[in-house]
Amino acid sequence: MNFIGVSKAQGSDERPMADLSADRVEELLRARGLIWPLPVVVDVTGSTNADVEALARAGASEGTSVVADQQTAGRGRLDRTWESPRGGGLWVSVLLRPGDVPADRLPWLPLAAGLAVTDALLDACSVRAELKWPNDIVAIAAACGGSEGPRKLGGVLSIVVPGDEGMGVILGIGVNVNMGSADLPSPRATSVLLEGGRVDRGELLAALLQALAARVEQWRQGDPVLVTDYRTRCTTIGRHVDVELPGSAVLTGIVTGIDDGGHLLVSDGESTTTITAGDVIHATI
Repeated sequence: MNFIGVSKAQGSDERPMADLSADRVEELLRARGLIWPLPVVVDVTGSTNADVEALARAGASEGTSVVADQQTAGRGRLDRTWESPRGGGLWVSVLLRPGDVPADRLPWLPLAAGLAVTDALLDACSVRAELKWPNDIVAIAAACGGSEGPRKLGGVLSIVVPGDEGMGVILGIGVNVNMGSADLPSPRATSVLLEGGRVDRGELLAALLQALAARVEQWRQGDPVLVTDYRTRCTTIGRHVDVELPGSAVLTGIVTGIDDGGHLLVSDGESTTTITAGDVIHATI
């Protein structure tokens, strides 16, 4: 696979983003032997998801990605605004081409991406993290000396894009990196900096793309290790939760597990409900 050029937007009068410089990102990724295209690196964009969607519709190959120093119109699940301040985090979107992978395996793709984020945080930042179903990355503060209790460190958003080159899936990933308490949108959030981790977005990006490529390969092969690892790192299992379901109904109960389809299992004491989509509120988050 050929590398695409690493580019940087021109005309910004802000400070140079040294840890995400195009040359440094290329050096780090080549050192890891990544076979995916090199990311397009930009200073400012509206949304990296929108940028990758345009590339996907133009026929871009798997692994094409865009990383930005700042997003001005980032979005999360349920069309929520995602705070993407300049220099504060890793804001990146990656294109995948599922091809002939069975459709019933698709729900595991964003879960695999979440696992890859936790892999990369440990590798590049020495921060241990867990997963809040379905798409949140949370820090285990007790393990790394940071804030009290699990706090949101990042998230994953998946978008399906049809096209002449076949269906694409965009994984939008945001991680709070170099942000202090005053910079965060919520007291229930945290950052690599606050959790005592190594702050280097270039290293985190390189580790993330390498980990994502590995987890995606497990996903393609239907490797049971992927499912086992997700269940091990999913902090939602065993917790008392409120699940806001589509249509505004709320289900309250204990999460008993994640089924083989990647769905949440919630027991209210009398029966177990399989949740395919919903907003999960932990009693302690």
